[in-house]
Amino acid sequence: MLGPPRLVCVPSTDLTLAAEARRVASRIPAGVSSGEALAWFARELRRTYPTAVVRPQDELARVPGDVPVWYVTRRDRQFRIDTSVWVPLAPEDAYRLYVERVPEWQTAVSLKLRRATPDLVGTEYHATYEFLGRHYAGAFRVLAADPGRSVSFEAKGSGITVWYVTSFRPEHGGTRVAVQGDYDLPDTLLARVADRLGIERAIARDIARANETYREMCLREASSQDPGE
Repeated sequence: MLGPPRLVCVPSTDLTLAAEARRVASRIPAGVSSGEALAWFARELRRTYPTAVVRPQDELARVPGDVPVWYVTRRDRQFRIDTSVWVPLAPEDAYRLYVERVPEWQTAVSLKLRRATPDLVGTEYHATYEFLGRHYAGAFRVLAADPGRSVSFEAKGSGITVWYVTSFRPEHGGTRVAVQGDYDLPDTLLARVADRLGIERAIARDIARANETYREMCLREASSQDPGE
């Protein structure tokens, strides 16, 4: 393995998992391959967190010479955010629009830039979210980024945490933009709303609207690049 892995724990608020993951990573045996190291790390982490999931960064996102990136989460459950959209742009252009114009396509949340970083990681927005008739405030930030390939976001505040990873893969002359993630809602909100399926449907509608806004943005960009226009 090239060096110690860079760990991305999601959600980042799970500090106990992050601390344990770092402790286990510090004990990875020397001289093993990346695959062996990943298997060893996952097995050892599950001694403390039996349902922990460790996902390596997609090989297509790897830059030769970089240390491996591993995503760690506590629960083994199906992503409740799992959707995709095809856009008629090359992956690098689809990625650029996605990360440069977040406040425009992220229609579910009102965003104002709070801090920008040169490599995007750590870039943060002040976020406000209206949900089920109430306003929530918090932060929306970039957890990890592989230019042209994937980006990870997390939103948290008022007890709500949402995280997801967006990947960009070539497909049929354009790009398949896939979003996978999950969320945690505060007990106070769940206690007020008996219909949890209704909550999930409301969140799904917000995600669908954001995806459609992004798709339309990409269509306009593709049209402007068309020499026939």
